[in-house]
Amino acid sequence: MKTNGSEGHHWPLTKQMAGRISIEDVRERMQKLQQDVLDQVGDRLNDMVTEVIEGIENIAHSGTVPSSALEKLYNDKKYGLFFSRELGGGGKLPEKDFRIRNSVLTDVFNDVKHVRPIYNVWLMILLSLLLHTISNDLIEKGKVNLGFVTIAAGLAKFPDVIRLWSLMFTSSLSVYAFHSFWARQRLKFQPKSPLVRVWDYTWLLIFLIYQLAFLYLPARAVLAAELPPPSTLIVVMEQVRMIMKIHAFVRSTSPTVISYKPHTEGRELDFPGFSKFLYFMFAPTLIYRDSYPRTRTISWRFVVWHFLEVGFVIFFVAFLCERFIFPTYKNFGVEPVTLSNVLPKICSSVLPGLGLYLSGFYCLLHAWMNAWAELLKFGDRMYYKDWWNSVSYGSFYRNWNVVIHDWLYTYIYKDFYEIVFPRKKAIAMSSVFFISAVFHEYILSIAFHMFYPMLFVIFLATGYPLVWLTQKRSHSFGNVFLWFSLLFGNGLLLSTYSMEYFARVNCPGFGDDFLDIILPRSWMCNSTKLESR
Repeated sequence: MKTNGSEGHHWPLTKQMAGRISIEDVRERMQKLQQDVLDQVGDRLNDMVTEVIEGIENIAHSGTVPSSALEKLYNDKKYGLFFSRELGGGGKLPEKDFRIRNSVLTDVFNDVKHVRPIYNVWLMILLSLLLHTISNDLIEKGKVNLGFVTIAAGLAKFPDVIRLWSLMFTSSLSVYAFHSFWARQRLKFQPKSPLVRVWDYTWLLIFLIYQLAFLYLPARAVLAAELPPPSTLIVVMEQVRMIMKIHAFVRSTSPTVISYKPHTEGRELDFPGFSKFLYFMFAPTLIYRDSYPRTRTISWRFVVWHFLEVGFVIFFVAFLCERFIFPTYKNFGVEPVTLSNVLPKICSSVLPGLGLYLSGFYCLLHAWMNAWAELLKFGDRMYYKDWWNSVSYGSFYRNWNVVIHDWLYTYIYKDFYEIVFPRKKAIAMSSVFFISAVFHEYILSIAFHMFYPMLFVIFLATGYPLVWLTQKRSHSFGNVFLWFSLLFGNGLLLSTYSMEYFARVNCPGFGDDFLDIILPRSWMCNSTKLESR
């Protein structure tokens, strides 16, 4: 073998080295490196573009530059192409871009050798807590619980959960049949016939009634069945997920049907087949597309491990409830309610509240979503970004739950910004926050069988203003403030909802079903007890 000469220098390879290195390995590594670089550049470019556009719009709205100047920017030859590309043409906002990519923590655990030991440390902490629980159960009760009692109580009447889910899913499948019927029958009308408008608005009204019924009937069913909070939470979260999926499918496919002109276009209506709708109902995304980037194979080891992680998190949550939440609040309303015993409860809920928050994030947005994505060969697994590095609440809301953010951006913010109130960013953002707050509070209210809108109030009273107040904070202060607010905010929510829940268990009601639902019993617990005596 030549080592020097006109044909260049060649490094000799042994048979062992040749066996270890293959063209396919090199190609895969180079493609992964290329995709990582493109993802980083693309994310950074998107952030820069968003900041530039928001800055220009803020200047225009503030009055420093007249709005006509902003319009000239959109139409200027130098910047017109830039804005048409980034805003989708005509000043429209960009669409969701699906591409094959891993979740952030997947890449971090695999590629950053300094982070994997941190994950192992958390596993050891969980193991030590498990051993601590076993020792306490043996000493205090003479038997080992390990959270099985709490989990079994939370999943009581689970067959009812399966039945309700089956009914909701069957109902959601009927949407495809009726939506397809609307689209096919619409082609029989003349394009400019007044019957077309009557047909469209009639089915729009039917669809709105269906959505309201889909909200009301499952909620009424879980309340009538008196399901425990964890079981109710499963049903209600699936209910909201299906509503968002149905809305996304109808909203995404209707414009194609409406714009189709059967007398001028020499092709059939491109209406999605049922298989596409069915795949979308299970796919880990809330944005409808006729097709998504897909992976080639399924790693069953990856699937099993992430489902095991879901189980680990469930046991960890049960541990937090048994060791920190139930003992702290189970006697609320029985003992005197004073500042001296309420304030320590709130302070002791700070760390468990953050633990529940992080557990929910990891369980749902990482382990559960990645397991289903692998099963369905769904390629785009950017369900969250590095929200823990956020320095403002604006970036935090965009990064911490990308799945929900994409739906709110695509079907609420874009529609308000482009159609309902054109170029009114404040109205569009306010609508997003209001709708998000309503559904968050709806889930908690039905799950815990009580109306106590603390999350709704905090969401609008502090979360929304903080988006504007934290825009110009320094990086170090902004991130510290974010974690400080998450720490104490989640602790406050955990303590207030726990006090209200156990007050409704320990304190008598007001004698009226409606008042029992809307009036906070934790505020009046002592007074109602005195009156009952």
